[in-house]
Amino acid sequence: MSAFLRVTAVVLLSVGADTARAHSPIEGIDGFYGGLLHPILVPAHALGLLALGLFIGQQDSRHRRGAAAMFAVALAGEILLVDAAALGALVAIARPPPRPIGWLAAAVTGATIGLDSPPQVISMALGTITLIGTGLGACITLAIVVEVTSYLRRDWQQLGMRILGSWIAASAMLALAVRWAR
Repeated sequence: MSAFLRVTAVVLLSVGADTARAHSPIEGIDGFYGGLLHPILVPAHALGLLALGLFIGQQDSRHRRGAAAMFAVALAGEILLVDAAALGALVAIARPPPRPIGWLAAAVTGATIGLDSPPQVISMALGTITLIGTGLGACITLAIVVEVTSYLRRDWQQLGMRILGSWIAASAMLALAVRWAR
């Protein structure tokens, strides 16, 4: 793995939110940069991106670009947690489905993150800039997870990915249960 990817992964993984703020602006960060950080600071988005990145990273190298491209296209569009649960389960069972299923999963994740990211701003221009940042942040996050996952080929690493997939599925199901219980 290149040094750039390692540094980028460490920086992205070390960013954390103090409080759970689903769609409010990050204190002191607005516009493009607020949108850029949005996908990794909103738990449902981060789970969806992590699950999709692990899933795509497990696929044959010929199919990774198509799924990532489908995600980027669909990003322009409470399915996200269901999607994260399903993808986490697919990662846990480690059985690659047919290519169209992977592309559909990428499209659903991209569309739901895009639709679940309306900026709470007054100006249309600032809202557009924030959404561009959100889309770029989501694509960068996904690319990093896919790239890192594609290097994990040892048996113990594969097992770790499967365990992570099962945790993602369980976390998403718990979040859904809490939302539906209200």
